[in-house]
Amino acid sequence: MSESHEELNRQKRTASIVSALWLTLLGGLFVWQATQYRGVVELLAEWQYRVLDQYYPGITIALLCLFFSFPLLVMLLILWRRWRRKNEAVGDPVAVMIGASRRLQRLCTFLALTAGGVAVVVFLLARMLPSEGMPVHLIDVRSAQAAVIPEGSASVVGPVDMSALVRFEEKVLLFHRRLYFAPVRYRLHGKALPARIFVQVEERADLPKHFLPVMSGVIARGVLPGDVDQLYRNIRYPVVERPYLLYKDSDTLRWRYHMLCAQMGVIALLFALGGWREARRRRRVEKRVAEMAG
Repeated sequence: MSESHEELNRQKRTASIVSALWLTLLGGLFVWQATQYRGVVELLAEWQYRVLDQYYPGITIALLCLFFSFPLLVMLLILWRRWRRKNEAVGDPVAVMIGASRRLQRLCTFLALTAGGVAVVVFLLARMLPSEGMPVHLIDVRSAQAAVIPEGSASVVGPVDMSALVRFEEKVLLFHRRLYFAPVRYRLHGKALPARIFVQVEERADLPKHFLPVMSGVIARGVLPGDVDQLYRNIRYPVVERPYLLYKDSDTLRWRYHMLCAQMGVIALLFALGGWREARRRRRVEKRVAEMAG
């Protein structure tokens, strides 16, 4: 292989590595923003709620990755045209095609492993969340002003502000759920303190007049969905930073993590299938070339 061809291949490998790392960085950043409801994802989510009355996290992340990768895509297009001219001058077309196929397979494998790694990390984070078990903590909102409230199985005692009830809907893949949250308020010297504890409440057929709070379940800190937290702040409802939320059970608490894990698993599977298909196509080409040479 000529020196100019080797240099061309080094440039292609470098471009592939840089592109993969950049996409991984963007994907990780925007997935984190989506789970924490922060940054650019938060701004776009608020816009979607105002205009579309619905928030689409998966599409939002994909479009953000595409937008911030636009300069990279333009650069790759320019380089691709330059490489094609060089290939015509110094390279064997079949060898060039096989090399491009091998790089594409490596890129798909890298992205599949990255998405799979993210899925594993999210799954482990879900396992670290509080779950049912003993003891069951009794949390009286009147005496729950301590710095730390025990997480895990709990029963909350206190007045639920049903006038501040919020409906929360999530659509992930083919799954959909609808939850209702309400704050537990405590008055000190006749003044209501900022909401520190929220509870999941159950829907009744006669919505919205009668709701029965689910006052027993699993409580954790910082798990109130970010869009719900932001909604309360948008209407100037007083809420502390990283409030506690009592879910009816640990499965409901972990649902968002499991769905994110499933999405990343699907993405990993699609990239893995893409890499497998490319490898299979390349082997067919190599076999055909060998037969023609023989």
